[in-house]
Amino acid sequence: MKKLISILVSLLIALSLFGCQKQQKQTEDIYIVFTSDVHCGYETNINWASLKSYVNSLKSEHNDVMLVDCGDYLQGGTIGTLSKGQYVVDLMNKMDYDIITIGNHEFDYTVDRLSELMDQMEAEIVLSNVIYTGSRENIFKDTPEYIIKEINGVKVGFIGLLTPTTPLTSTPSHFKENDEFVYDFYYGDDGHKLFNKTQEVVDEVRKQGAKYVVALSHLGSNETKSGVYTSINLIANTEGIDVVLDGHSHSVYTEERFPNRNGEDVVLSSVGTKLQEIGTLIIDTEGNISTMLISEYADQDQETLNQLEEVKKKLDVILQEKVGETDFDLANADEEGIRMCRSREVNAGDLMADAFRYETGTQIAFCNGGGVRTTIKAGDITYGDILDLAPFQNTVASIYATGQQILDFMEYSVMKTERIYKLDGNAVGEFGAFPQCSGIKYTIDTSKDAGVELDENGVFKQFTSDERRIKDVYVLEGDEYVPLDKDKTYTVGGISYLFFEPGDGNNIFNNCEPIIEEGITDVEAIKNYIEKFGVEQYRTTGDRIRVE
Repeated sequence: MKKLISILVSLLIALSLFGCQKQQKQTEDIYIVFTSDVHCGYETNINWASLKSYVNSLKSEHNDVMLVDCGDYLQGGTIGTLSKGQYVVDLMNKMDYDIITIGNHEFDYTVDRLSELMDQMEAEIVLSNVIYTGSRENIFKDTPEYIIKEINGVKVGFIGLLTPTTPLTSTPSHFKENDEFVYDFYYGDDGHKLFNKTQEVVDEVRKQGAKYVVALSHLGSNETKSGVYTSINLIANTEGIDVVLDGHSHSVYTEERFPNRNGEDVVLSSVGTKLQEIGTLIIDTEGNISTMLISEYADQDQETLNQLEEVKKKLDVILQEKVGETDFDLANADEEGIRMCRSREVNAGDLMADAFRYETGTQIAFCNGGGVRTTIKAGDITYGDILDLAPFQNTVASIYATGQQILDFMEYSVMKTERIYKLDGNAVGEFGAFPQCSGIKYTIDTSKDAGVELDENGVFKQFTSDERRIKDVYVLEGDEYVPLDKDKTYTVGGISYLFFEPGDGNNIFNNCEPIIEEGITDVEAIKNYIEKFGVEQYRTTGDRIRVE
């Protein structure tokens, strides 16, 4: 009898296991379309109407086709700025996104505004790496660390990862309460704080029966932009992730494979920015994983086109206002699209810094290179062009600063600059803090090491070397440049992000005495300057910054 019972139990277990295996049997290839860093680029490259048509085409041929996004959709163009993200959310809801994660620029309209927009989003939001320590409301309290979907008979787990440097690369005060950071995205410990948290979430997703794990990553693959927090490093320090769909660094990877910590290949793919590519992840019934990118798709969904047209009509009255004209480009990048504004002087940076100096009436002004967001092409200069150039809606401000503080500010800001700015089509030495300038000129000696130490939050702590990269610094007095005096106090203009926030981790001006704490917006300052002075003087750069 005991033997019979044992046989029956074994048979029941076998049947149960067979049933589970049958339930997990994949019935068809899985298709997951992905976007990232759209940055309000609803009508550039492959526009949203083409994306919608492409997804509809796949859905007509395959079951359970999904559309996902890896962050940075709310900001980056006039459609976002003028509506503070509202028009973007409306369009994304019509696009029928299934799952999205959060990018660092989602916070640009403040955390409270992001909370309002999240409540309106019809897509499920996933974010795996967030800690809240404040006393108000955690806007991510209902946001899951992972989402599991059954697709064509198998469970697929999705995790969402946001770059831990977000509080520094967005506006730091947005993440503070009582002047203390209350949002942490697992910053520190050379990246292992993030990697360990990710492993914890992945293990739980596997425990819940997911056959595949897909990371929607807003980490980036470029160490110049992301530091240690790259998706490549994430792969190398974890196991159990099958695919990383990457954003943040605007890189393009059709299908690369990198070994995880067990030596197993993990697929990495990323689609650039502003819909220059649409990505598709395919998992076939044999478990083979591949990704492909498309840069052209002719068909357009008419309903989406109609909605885009409605949005454009709302914006056109404001955006088409002519401010000036130019027969040359006011550029932030070179002909290959390398963002020179983050490591070299550019004429768009000269323009912005001059506008801030004029508006504030200061001796010197700075514009962080990361704030020079696009190139104004030759032709009429419209309000919309200026808003694309400076989409963050920062306020103009000014302070008193000593010559030594100015030197320290610039020394920090050029710590990543290299003798060359690009290699094999990739940027070299990019840093959002790079100081475009007005009323001052300087030289960067790249043969000197950057002796800069950061604190646990990635904010400037101290200099670790007496040698300096910044040299030959001159300040404009009247019509000529004279050597900067370390002991003299100067008036310095710019934006509140530079003076009252540790923007890009640079806190050197944060305790300076303010002159103007909150002036007009940067967009209005640039608009006013162009209307008064034009742009002919920016046909070439002003030879303000030299790199040796």
